[in-house]
Amino acid sequence: MKSSSSQSDSSRLRDISLDIITAHPANSNHMPDDLKRKLAENIRLTGDYPPLIVRPHPDDMDAYQLIDGHQRADALRELGIDFATCYVWPCDDHTALRLLATLNRLEGQDVPAKRAALLSEQTSLVSPEELSLLLPESTGEIEQTLKLLEFDVDSLIADLESAAQLRASKAPCLISFAVPAEDVDVVMNAIDRLAASLEGKNRRGRALAEICRNYLEDVTDA
Repeated sequence: MKSSSSQSDSSRLRDISLDIITAHPANSNHMPDDLKRKLAENIRLTGDYPPLIVRPHPDDMDAYQLIDGHQRADALRELGIDFATCYVWPCDDHTALRLLATLNRLEGQDVPAKRAALLSEQTSLVSPEELSLLLPESTGEIEQTLKLLEFDVDSLIADLESAAQLRASKAPCLISFAVPAEDVDVVMNAIDRLAASLEGKNRRGRALAEICRNYLEDVTDA
C-alpha cells in the first residue's frame, strides 16, 4: 500500500527540539512513574528509541503536536536530551484523534511460555534484579515467570485430562424413557415419596436409583 503522502519516509524523519513539541490535549495514555523510569533507563543504555510521531501544530506554525510517544518524550526530557527523532505525519484534527485512539492502544500480549524463555535468555547474562530495572516486571514477577520453564507440560496435560475424566465419571447422567400414561402417576408418586425422605441434591434421581436397587436386591433374594 502506498503512502497517502508523496514524501518519502526518510524525508519525514527529523530531529526536532523538544521545546517546540507539545502534547496533544486529547492524549489519554499515561504510564506509572516506575515504568517511565525504566523507559528512560533503556533509552540511556541503548541511546535509541522508536521515533516520536508528530504533526505540524494546527495553531502554531513554529511548533509540532505530539501524536504518539508521549512517554518517550517525557523520558528524553528527564534524561536532559534536547532533540528527539520524530516522524512528521501531516494530518487534520479528525485523523489526529483517530491516531491517538489507535497508536496508543494497539498492542499484543505475551505468550507466557515464550515470555519465560525470553527472560531466561536474558537472565543468563544479567541477574533478575538488574533486569527488573529495565523491564516492566519486578524481580519477583520475573522469577515467577521463569518458574513456568520448570513445568513438565506433558505431565500437566495428562493430570488435567485424568481429572476431567474423573469428574465426568462422577457427574450425573441424564436418562430418558417413556412410560404408559396410566403408569405415570404411580412412577412419579413412588419417586416423590422416596425423594421426600432424602437430603441433598438430585433427590429424585437418587430416589429412582434406590427403587431400582431395592428391586434388584429383592429379585436376588428370591
